[in-house]
Amino acid sequence: MLRGGEVFFASHAELNDAQECRPRFVLKGTLELWSRLADLVLREICFRPEYGKPPTGEHIRDVLALAEPLGRFLKRKAGRRDVGIEHLNSLFAAALHEVLPSAVTDEVQRRLLVSLSKVVIDRTIPKFLHEPAYIASFSRNPCNPTMWGHYAGAEKGFVIIYEADDGKIGIQSPIPIIHGLRPAPEGSLATSEVGIYRHDRLELASVSYRTRPPQANAFHRLIPWFSYSEMEDHYDVPLLLPGDAQERQERLVGLIKYSDWRYEKEVRAFLPAYGELPPDARVLRVSPEDIRGVIFGPRMSHGDKVRAIASCHLMRQALDQGCTHSLPDFAFLQAVQSLDRFALEIRSVGILDGMLHDRLLPLKKEDQLEPHSREHLHRICHSVVQDGRQGATNDSMTESTARPTTT
Repeated sequence: MLRGGEVFFASHAELNDAQECRPRFVLKGTLELWSRLADLVLREICFRPEYGKPPTGEHIRDVLALAEPLGRFLKRKAGRRDVGIEHLNSLFAAALHEVLPSAVTDEVQRRLLVSLSKVVIDRTIPKFLHEPAYIASFSRNPCNPTMWGHYAGAEKGFVIIYEADDGKIGIQSPIPIIHGLRPAPEGSLATSEVGIYRHDRLELASVSYRTRPPQANAFHRLIPWFSYSEMEDHYDVPLLLPGDAQERQERLVGLIKYSDWRYEKEVRAFLPAYGELPPDARVLRVSPEDIRGVIFGPRMSHGDKVRAIASCHLMRQALDQGCTHSLPDFAFLQAVQSLDRFALEIRSVGILDGMLHDRLLPLKKEDQLEPHSREHLHRICHSVVQDGRQGATNDSMTESTARPTTT
């Protein structure tokens, strides 16, 4: 990934914290939303035979007609409070016991509906609530030895330095997978367009550390799964319905972690892609101007340093070919164990320069640099050190820890 100048966007399941991106789902909505939720459960019962023996054809219309009275009961019981998603099963069962005696006279049919509704709520609703999210994680603290221990092979690895002056990081994909809204091309009658693109600049957002997960109104994730008539689709009812469900902390999902992770001082970029993507499609190249250097670990072997320098040279050569302007100097820094404290010290080494040769590395050391290059190297080193000392208050610098290269 260093050789290609790439970052990896991980899914929820690939992150090292099983609590990641887990919201506290609640339900709060209008009568229409509760009725459509009841309709969703009933349709799953009627048209998903894998759950068991569904209602027969002549009973399906009667079963679907229960959505409105069930919705009224659910809304009345919910009132104005937030209902935890874990209570939906018992609430729906109570609604069925209230509505079914007058609507369905067959006792076997009633028991079947109650049983199947529980299966649908336990198995299918969680699938509807799942939304894929792909995250690239960075850190503002390159001096923390815990980070080096967890993510860089106990100080045998290295840190890649990224600079994002505008608070964004540029990414490029060989195939169009990045969904987005952009200004329309010149001459178009529209002011903007929605499309799928190969490149974008993604916002970097800071992670908050708390003891509770963020709340999210589950209706926002269920609305796309509701059934709509052709007329409702024509009048954009699916787009209007979210206004009937009060937002909670939906925008913080993926940006809140348990407080014990605070030492990471994490910053995240989210890949704006919808649907499932295989891992290889989520390895994306970073814009060359955003990759600014490498910090060698205190215990990084000489052989791994040589490989890292060669990889950086090959990366820069590949990126230079597609760049219309000259790129800034690429810095090499060295992390050093301190005698008096655990936090690592960061020292300047040199810049990437020259040709790759079997006896000569493309590295110009600090004492060989021109004044402007030496000043640039010192600025990078100073920014990195300041971020480590001041708890990452400088928004312009982020560092991504990488696993060590191995032979």
